[in-house]
Amino acid sequence: MAVIFGTMHVVKKAGLESPEYAPIIRTAYATVTAIIFGLTLYLKTLIQQKNDNSEFEYDDPTPGSQGGLIKTTVCKYDLGELSKLQKSTLFTVAIVGFMHFKFGYVQPLILQSIMPMMNMYKNQLFQIHVLGKPAVDGLQRPWVPENPFAALTGASTTADAEASSAPAPAAAAASPAPAAARSSTDSESGSDAAADSDDNAEKKDSEKSQ
Repeated sequence: MAVIFGTMHVVKKAGLESPEYAPIIRTAYATVTAIIFGLTLYLKTLIQQKNDNSEFEYDDPTPGSQGGLIKTTVCKYDLGELSKLQKSTLFTVAIVGFMHFKFGYVQPLILQSIMPMMNMYKNQLFQIHVLGKPAVDGLQRPWVPENPFAALTGASTTADAEASSAPAPAAAAASPAPAAARSSTDSESGSDAAADSDDNAEKKDSEKSQ
């Protein structure tokens, strides 16, 4: 988010919204988009060359599914994720192009000349197949999409949610202690009352005998 706000500030400060800069910004955006598509084709070549047929299973993430297991190979999974990336890029190009040529907005062109390259570098496919990193920890398949609004809403990850909920059972287990203490106190009070009653009864008996 800092990149977005910082870019918007620079755009306004430098007056890049002026129509005279539009051709340069369009060229920059077209160049970055071409690079992104070129990288996706390169990734596809790398994936097909490796042809990793190692099988694994994962829960179906499709909304509305009944949570069935999906059995696939590493190669098929990576090609499927790459296809999603290409479709997402095409969708973004369509939206940004519409906003620019229909309403004359320049900011989306500038942002999309910066963000895709950053996102590509952080992409799991790029990290594994281009940078050669092992598929462990955050790169272990299957991959869970990050919440783009987490930074704004303060939403936590699954691990954070589990960590925050962990102390709850301890608190629940500790809660019966006061109840047990109260029960013990009530029992002692009852015993004292019974002892007093016995003493009173003995006094009455002694008075009658006199």
